[in-house]
Amino acid sequence: MHKGEKERLNIGIGLILLSVALLFLISGMFLRKKRKKVCSNSLLIAGTLILSASLLLLTGLYDPYANHI
Repeated sequence: MHKGEKERLNIGIGLILLSVALLFLISGMFLRKKRKKVCSNSLLIAGTLILSASLLLLTGLYDPYANHI
């Protein structure tokens, strides 16, 4: 793979993860209003973790396709 292809893969994975994270965060906030604390907390934590991974991929700070030592 060339360097440009790897960057496109990172952006694609980042955008997919971003949409999943937004879905989790929105549903977690909706469930919080319905007084379902355990489900909402778990969805909010999962959404936050997925959002942080997505931001790392989109900014290029983390590259899973790099050759590590």
